Amino acid sequence: MNNPTDQRHQPGQEPRTSQDDFSQANLPLAKHLIDMGDLRKARLMLEQLVEMEPDAETLVTLASLEIDNPKRQASALEHIKRALELSPQLTAGWMMLANYWSLKGQPDKQKRCLEKILAYDKNNRDVRDAIELIVIKR
Repeated sequence: MNNPTDQRHQPGQEPRTSQDDFSQANLPLAKHLIDMGDLRKARLMLEQLVEMEPDAETLVTLASLEIDNPKRQASALEHIKRALELSPQLTAGWMMLANYWSLKGQPDKQKRCLEKILAYDKNNRDVRDAIELIVIKR
């Protein structure tokens, strides 16, 4: 029987506690946990939300918690790509993907992500400035 408060766990996985049972999980609550600095609990909640009912905003929020951790960057990339499949004009997703490529030292890929935003939001000054910085750094 699968009991969410069961202390047994699979090797390599964090043990679940009754606090980890997020039956009332939602994105605003996860964002509140992020604001409060409880990143582990927020990440676990977002993972559950993505598993139950993936949506672009939740995927990008989860990726934002994963992207700076080298051990979780592959998951971050997967979550960003899924978000952009669901919502191809999600500026936050393209910005997150540009950030990912920046972390990987791939300015050409970073620039292409930013150009995707300009394709549907030609007046986005922040994106234009970011592209200009990439060009100047070369």
